[in-house]
Amino acid sequence: MLLRSITLKNLATISDTCLQFESGLNVITGETGSGKSILVDGLMLATGARADKTLVRPGSRTASVEAVFQLPGGDEIFVRREVGAQGRSRVFIDDALSTLEEAREAVQDFVTLHSQQTTPVLLKPSRQMDILDTFAGAMPLRKKYQQSFAEWKTATARISELRAFLGDSGTSCELLLHEMSLFDQINPSIQDYDSLVNQRILIKKIMEQSTLLQETLGALQGDDGVSAILSAALRKIQREAPGREELAELISQASISVEEASSLVLSEISNLEEAPARISNIDTRLDEYSKLISRCGGTVQSMIDHRESLLDRVQEFRVAEEELKAVEKRLPELAEKVAEIARQLTAKRKTAGKKLSEQSLTEMRELNMPFAQFSIKFNAPVSPVTVKDSRLDSRGAESVLFMFTANKGMPQDSLEAVASAGELSRVALAIALVIADSGSVSTLIFDEIDAGTGGETAHNLAESLLRAASSRQIIVISHLAQVASIAHRHLAVAKTYNNGMPVTTVIALNSRAMRLKELARLLGGGAGADDHASLLLRGEQ
Repeated sequence: MLLRSITLKNLATISDTCLQFESGLNVITGETGSGKSILVDGLMLATGARADKTLVRPGSRTASVEAVFQLPGGDEIFVRREVGAQGRSRVFIDDALSTLEEAREAVQDFVTLHSQQTTPVLLKPSRQMDILDTFAGAMPLRKKYQQSFAEWKTATARISELRAFLGDSGTSCELLLHEMSLFDQINPSIQDYDSLVNQRILIKKIMEQSTLLQETLGALQGDDGVSAILSAALRKIQREAPGREELAELISQASISVEEASSLVLSEISNLEEAPARISNIDTRLDEYSKLISRCGGTVQSMIDHRESLLDRVQEFRVAEEELKAVEKRLPELAEKVAEIARQLTAKRKTAGKKLSEQSLTEMRELNMPFAQFSIKFNAPVSPVTVKDSRLDSRGAESVLFMFTANKGMPQDSLEAVASAGELSRVALAIALVIADSGSVSTLIFDEIDAGTGGETAHNLAESLLRAASSRQIIVISHLAQVASIAHRHLAVAKTYNNGMPVTTVIALNSRAMRLKELARLLGGGAGADDHASLLLRGEQ
């Protein structure tokens, strides 16, 4: 994939400009402050970088960047990014509204930026690990490892949580089970409680009528009761007044009614004998209800709700116990998987580490560091945990440290400890070129990474960039005439003012005369600069 062009509108000092690029080495030069780095900002917007509303040109509602990328088969991808003055942004791929993630997936893996701001990041061990894994082609394996490590760590943390929950709640669970047994003894319900209360009221009413029933029974069945009087009257009528059959029949029926009434009263009295025991049983049940009601909110419904809550909490303990068994059973398998992937990752890193050191050292010596030494030191993980007898962290079984010296006879130390700013820039460039050779990146962008470089080193740096550009597209923002002189395409950036507003313009230097003028400016101007520029462009017509 090649970056063919980038069109920027209303972006900071840029009103409207378009840059055309070629394969090979493209160099952008210009005065400090002319807006060269804005061009890079625009390109990174097109590849999915974070939008910043301060990039919108004052007085404009929207800034836009459109980049055209050419695929190996000749097809083109158009990526357009719009940033509003209020901070909102949109991205389009081939004029279809897309997401930043889609834009990144489409082009970001093929474009890499190296700048003065990114160079110090090289000092961080985490970045050094990224470089090594990229060179080793181990990024997919590292992602797989990190996923497995995260699963193992999550499982380990979950086991600790569950054990703490069950341990702290063990006594509580026993109390809950005891409390549940109290509920189970009475199996409470609103219907049962209401029935008990109603039965007690009814039996109490019957007991209150006990004297009346006894008196009624005496009146009906006593020696002088109604039953005896009716029987005597019936016998006397039958004996002394045989012709009074109708009267005798009525007295007989009255006697039968008295007997039925007596039977009913006797039945009620018989029930009264069982009433105290029944009242006692009902009161026992109601006492059990009362004890639970007083502990559970004061109503039968709140007691039943509390019972449901107990059931839920007991179920939580049961579920936690089952989950703990399942996670503990799975943990050894996760640990074995993590340890095995870590071993594979270590093997890849150590094999690649030697190659990366050798190739980077070759590039460093091409960049005028003849006595440089460079190696990769493997140390223990930064924040390790024990996984199946291995000490691992989220990046594997090791951390890495780039070791370096630029001086003959001096021992190697960490890059951070011994590299000067200029040396660090060259080390970063050397590593970037090596990494580019091993990966899928087809466009490398260097934003003033050659700052502070001059003399023979500048010539060597230019040759390294030219050599690297033979197999990929390189875009360099530079102040070095040595670099600009060998460009396949040379663009010059200038800043003017229009109505008090700065305007950045870009001119393609397509003639020898135009290039000579710009090279002489880079060399400081004057007759000597003109002669030097001519020498740099020797052989170019």
